[in-house]
Amino acid sequence: MSIGSTATALSGALAQTQRLAGSANNVANQRSTGAIPAADGTVQPGQTQAYQAQSFGQTAVAGANGQGQGTRVVARPTTPAYIPEYQPDSPDANADGLVAAPNVDPAAERVDQIGSLRAFQANLAVIRTQDEMERSAIDTLA
Repeated sequence: MSIGSTATALSGALAQTQRLAGSANNVANQRSTGAIPAADGTVQPGQTQAYQAQSFGQTAVAGANGQGQGTRVVARPTTPAYIPEYQPDSPDANADGLVAAPNVDPAAERVDQIGSLRAFQANLAVIRTQDEMERSAIDTLA
């Protein structure tokens, strides 16, 4: 259990930090707007591209023999990418006065952040327990 469980817990803790950082990035950019893109996803020269929010999931990492070796975070673009917002004074506004605002739900992001924190704490608890078990074994053998 020792090195394998510690490595797995460390990969889980790292995954949670990446998930939290991505969610924080979504929240930090939720009010940044840009031009509504054309059907091919591009904006006119001189206009700002709206921030593309991302959602995050986890996937297992398997070794060469199929054994579990931890977890990693997978980022996916949020769809729809933007929500039209009325800002007629914006230089990026179209003829109808609409701009593209990132599709970020602050409440859902907060829930995801809390979940990331709890999962991070659980991974640290695994590492702490493994350390205590190893210390106990060493004390018993000494």
